Amino acid sequence: MSLYNDASLRERVIIITGGSRGFGWFMAEKLLAAGARVVITASRASDELKAAQTRADALAGAGRCLALVADVREPDDCVRTVSAAREHFGRVDVLINNAGRGSSEYRATIDDSTTRFWDVPIAAWRAIIDTNLTGSFLMTRAVVPHMIAQGFGKVFSISTSLTTMIMTGLSPYGASKAGLETAHITWARELAPHGVDINILLPGGAADTDFITQAMVPGEVGSRTRLLPGDVIVPPAIYLCTDASNGVTGRRIVAKYWDETLPPADAFAACLQPQHEHPEIM
Repeated sequence: MSLYNDASLRERVIIITGGSRGFGWFMAEKLLAAGARVVITASRASDELKAAQTRADALAGAGRCLALVADVREPDDCVRTVSAAREHFGRVDVLINNAGRGSSEYRATIDDSTTRFWDVPIAAWRAIIDTNLTGSFLMTRAVVPHMIAQGFGKVFSISTSLTTMIMTGLSPYGASKAGLETAHITWARELAPHGVDINILLPGGAADTDFITQAMVPGEVGSRTRLLPGDVIVPPAIYLCTDASNGVTGRRIVAKYWDETLPPADAFAACLQPQHEHPEIM
């Protein structure tokens, strides 16, 4: 059976934060086509979010996708998102913490390494940490009690490469993702007795989405060969939503190692990074 025809995806209820564009929309599009029911969020009302709802309805039919304005930095918005998903679809099976902010908050080009941490505006630091780290915590905190109650759930969050975490000029972004990954180790351990899997997924390099602005890397989004394909994240993300990944928890998964010529289980295994009982921080 094809990865995208997996029976366990049908009627599965999945929340994707930051789901109106980039990685979020690429994942939502494939999941809807596979028969899942999807909630996508964006931090503010926009034509882009409305367009995503229209595309989702055309693809899967009305009522299969719920597009919400919800800021992951706001605890009440996170609780409201989970409540809306449960009211609309009856449950939540998967949470994908995809909403994120990057160095475009304070620098213009991807090669600019001249902005030292003491020059980073406080507002930019807070926006990145509050979205990437605290926002993932707040969303996971809001959904996990319901997953525990139903005895099943999956949460995975989008991270970045280890080299990016310590790159000069990227301390807010790197700190947010390093914190996210260490938090997931603890969350996976704490949730292991409850049937809830917690994982980290990353592309394995800069990918061709509008998260990397055209000012950072020139060229039309979707055609920049300097970057990984924009949908690189999709195959392992879909696999993580299926029953085939049940019991996989506390793992770090690098999407670029997915080999489309292999059976899905083998392709996914190639993406799994080694586990370390005591991760090295410095």
